[in-house]
Amino acid sequence: MENPKFVDIVDLSDAEIHSIQTEIPDLPKEMVWFNTISLSTGIAEIKTDLTSDGFYFAFAVFIQNTTSKGLLTLEHAQFAAGLSAIECVFENDLNAIGASFGSFTMFMECRFIERTYFQGAKFETANFDQAKFNDICAFDNAKFAGRAFFTDSIFTNSANFDSVEFHDVTSFDLAAASSAAVSLSFKDAKFFEHPPRFFGRALHEDTDWTGVKLPNAEAQAAPPRYLLEDDKRAYEQLRIKCGALGKVEDEHMFFRREMELTGRLSPWYTRATYWLYHLVSDYGYSYWRPIAGMVGVWYFWSIFYALHFMARDQLHLCMDRVELLRSAMGLSFANIFAVFGFYRRFPSDLLADPTFVTVLLTVSETLLGFVFLFFLGLGLRTRFRLR
Repeated sequence: MENPKFVDIVDLSDAEIHSIQTEIPDLPKEMVWFNTISLSTGIAEIKTDLTSDGFYFAFAVFIQNTTSKGLLTLEHAQFAAGLSAIECVFENDLNAIGASFGSFTMFMECRFIERTYFQGAKFETANFDQAKFNDICAFDNAKFAGRAFFTDSIFTNSANFDSVEFHDVTSFDLAAASSAAVSLSFKDAKFFEHPPRFFGRALHEDTDWTGVKLPNAEAQAAPPRYLLEDDKRAYEQLRIKCGALGKVEDEHMFFRREMELTGRLSPWYTRATYWLYHLVSDYGYSYWRPIAGMVGVWYFWSIFYALHFMARDQLHLCMDRVELLRSAMGLSFANIFAVFGFYRRFPSDLLADPTFVTVLLTVSETLLGFVFLFFLGLGLRTRFRLR
């Protein structure tokens, strides 16, 4: 009634309303519940195609135990107060492309025999618990502003969630893992606050996580601890399932998120180790970070050596400043790769009379070099599937 599109609509007369009600004898003539359009009484079947493209439903719509035998079209329809369908059967296609559902949407224990289209639909809280999708199910570019529940839902054919926005908790949990895994696509999907939950549900080897965006550090800083622990367990489950399928990239993607939450939930005195693990190698995924770390160590320690030996007046070793810097760079390189015996390649008179500072610099550089070499090997192993 507040929609500006309906400003010019003229009220129907009593005779016109009576004529419509006579044509459709089962149509409810009064609202059973306050401000609710209920189709659950007297309409067991809808035998013909039902087209409601662009309709604006100002009141809540409730339908239960009804079978829709024809094509149901809700394209760009608006449900201002929500839609609740319980234990309904849709024997033909359901087209809800671009539909806008209200504060609460329910398709609980519904069965979709043919194809289901929700592309571009907008939901607040959506409940598809125990729904059965017998054919292709498409939610591309849909938006779930609230919670989305697909708990115990059964997908017999493929389901597409490409570029969908999930702004709150999303559950694909399955209590009894009796249904076969099917192809699910989450390509370019965005999970803003919580990862999807797949407890009990088997993943198909064709499940697509390409370009998926998972909650960032800012989003993870807001929820309470118990929700973060649930998110950590969700990442853990996804990591295990992807690992079992041999999907290394997806496995490590969820592993990195799991490590972030593990670090955040750890005691303060161990939190720094997770931070360093992320900084040095992105949790063992990057090989460029260790390389950059070794280059940085080589550069700065070369400068430290040069300044230290010049301060000790080492120029009496028949070296000018350029030669001393060159020798310091060779010494720094040899310290980083000490495990390979590069001291024999870069013999230096600079260590003929080592001081405490000299020993401290060489030992610290050797240790850092070993750490970066370890993470370089780990990154290469992960990125290039070396086993």
